Amino acid sequence: MDHFVASYTNGLLRLNWVQGTFVTYEIAVQAARTLEKLAGGKTAPILVDVEGVTGVAAEARAGMNAYRGFSTIAIKGDYPMGTVLSAFARQSLTPTAYFTSENAALRWLAQQTGHEKRKEATDYSDAEG
Repeated sequence: MDHFVASYTNGLLRLNWVQGTFVTYEIAVQAARTLEKLAGGKTAPILVDVEGVTGVAAEARAGMNAYRGFSTIAIKGDYPMGTVLSAFARQSLTPTAYFTSENAALRWLAQQTGHEKRKEATDYSDAEG
């Protein structure tokens, strides 16, 4: 069973967790390796969608916070469960923020990386989504 869908387009990594996934350490490592391969070993910004995730194992949280393969991390989720699931990310040394809107997350990533003109960040309206 696939636990996530990952992509890399225009310098932006995306990780979408599959509905109902409980993220174990092994699954988190698999996701990190996939993302690293997609980015060609480069450090890149990432948008992570945690909607539908049922939980994250303690070992997975520790590994995610220690991983340095991303320049900035925007976590998009539903409220209130998404805030609970992403709370551990505040301990990360990588700039990380939580959003309920994909548009807001993309704008923040563009600002953080100095790419305000990035196509995927500027083509979105202010509508939730």
